[in-house]
Amino acid sequence: MIIAMETAQYQGVYVYFGSRLPTYGSIMANVLKAGVLYFLGAFALGFVLGAMRMFFLVPITGPVMAVLIEIPPMLLFSWFFCRFLTRRYKIPAEVYDRLAMGGIAFAWLMVGDMLIRLLLQEGDLGGALVAFDLPENRIGLGAQIAFALFPLVQSYTGKENSNELS
Repeated sequence: MIIAMETAQYQGVYVYFGSRLPTYGSIMANVLKAGVLYFLGAFALGFVLGAMRMFFLVPITGPVMAVLIEIPPMLLFSWFFCRFLTRRYKIPAEVYDRLAMGGIAFAWLMVGDMLIRLLLQEGDLGGALVAFDLPENRIGLGAQIAFALFPLVQSYTGKENSNELS
């Protein structure tokens, strides 16, 4: 059986692909798109749920319990939205591709979170960073780290086609 292989040169290194796989450049473009869309979806939902948490839940339950109530729907949405995006943009189940997608989304999420803190709470950057000393913000950061790892975790769940990009 003869298999025709295609080669692509990426920074002086030849990478061999099966005839159906795209070049590395197009994979990274899809990783970037998926990462930004993953951030946008989670940020939009987080903005809505965060406002509801601050106005309705915090006065009743307190800040820590309110965050603990908000996190499950956020992570559930993130899990399924991540799966949708990895399939839609055909992100390979390779560690570096999945970490790149999650890392891009996480970096933008941190920037967005800091901007919201600075704009709505009218503080300075130092005050926004000190806010991570509060238990509710540490819990939220843990959920954001889980959000960033979802693309990688999903590549190990067996639900993804590891290297098939049809």
